[in-house]
Amino acid sequence: MSPAMITVALSREVLAALDHYITTQTPPRTHAELIAEIVSQWAATQGGQGGPPDEGLRPEELNASNDS
Repeated sequence: MSPAMITVALSREVLAALDHYITTQTPPRTHAELIAEIVSQWAATQGGQGGPPDEGLRPEELNASNDS
Protein backbone atom coordinates (compact mmCIF):
# COMPACT_ATOMS: atom_id res chain seq x y z
CA MET A 1 0.00 0.00 0.00
CA SER A 2 1.40 3.40 -0.91
CA PRO A 3 1.66 6.05 1.81
CA ALA A 4 -0.88 8.87 1.99
CA MET A 5 0.10 12.44 2.77
CA ILE A 6 -1.71 14.19 5.63
CA THR A 7 -1.32 17.47 7.49
CA VAL A 8 -1.18 17.44 11.28
CA ALA A 9 -1.42 20.47 13.57
CA LEU A 10 0.56 20.04 16.81
CA SER A 11 0.74 22.24 19.87
CA ARG A 12 4.03 24.01 20.55
CA GLU A 13 4.56 21.75 23.56
CA VAL A 14 4.16 18.56 21.53
CA LEU A 15 6.38 19.90 18.75
CA ALA A 16 9.04 20.85 21.32
CA ALA A 17 8.91 17.33 22.77
CA LEU A 18 9.29 15.82 19.29
CA ASP A 19 12.19 18.17 18.53
CA HIS A 20 13.91 17.17 21.78
CA TYR A 21 13.42 13.47 21.01
CA ILE A 22 14.75 13.93 17.47
CA THR A 23 17.98 15.43 18.87
CA THR A 24 18.57 12.20 20.82
CA GLN A 25 18.34 10.01 17.71
CA THR A 26 21.35 8.90 15.68
CA PRO A 27 20.94 9.68 12.88
CA PRO A 28 18.25 12.29 13.53
CA ARG A 29 14.90 11.62 11.91
CA THR A 30 12.42 14.06 10.43
CA HIS A 31 9.13 15.01 12.06
CA ALA A 32 7.32 13.06 9.32
CA GLU A 33 9.37 9.90 9.94
CA LEU A 34 8.86 10.06 13.69
CA ILE A 35 5.11 10.72 13.49
CA ALA A 36 4.70 7.92 10.93
CA GLU A 37 6.49 5.54 13.32
CA ILE A 38 4.33 6.62 16.27
CA VAL A 39 1.11 6.12 14.29
CA SER A 40 2.30 2.77 12.93
CA GLN A 41 3.10 1.53 16.44
CA TRP A 42 -0.31 2.70 17.67
CA ALA A 43 -2.10 1.00 14.76
CA ALA A 44 -0.32 -2.27 15.54
CA THR A 45 -1.91 -2.26 19.01
CA GLN A 46 -5.47 -1.86 17.75
CA GLY A 47 -6.40 -5.54 17.65
CA GLY A 48 -5.94 -6.65 14.09
CA GLN A 49 -7.60 -3.76 12.34
CA GLY A 50 -6.26 -3.50 8.84
CA GLY A 51 -5.55 -7.22 8.65
CA PRO A 52 -7.27 -9.73 6.42
CA PRO A 53 -11.08 -9.73 6.71
CA ASP A 54 -12.73 -12.30 8.96
CA GLU A 55 -14.24 -14.95 6.71
CA GLY A 56 -16.52 -16.33 9.41
CA LEU A 57 -17.39 -19.98 9.89
CA ARG A 58 -17.58 -22.60 7.17
CA PRO A 59 -21.04 -24.13 6.64
CA GLU A 60 -19.96 -27.41 8.27
CA GLU A 61 -18.91 -25.46 11.40
CA LEU A 62 -22.34 -23.86 11.87
CA ASN A 63 -24.60 -25.20 14.63
CA ALA A 64 -27.14 -23.98 17.20
CA SER A 65 -24.40 -22.98 19.69
CA ASN A 66 -22.94 -20.38 17.34
CA ASP A 67 -26.23 -19.15 15.87
CA SER A 68 -26.85 -15.53 16.77
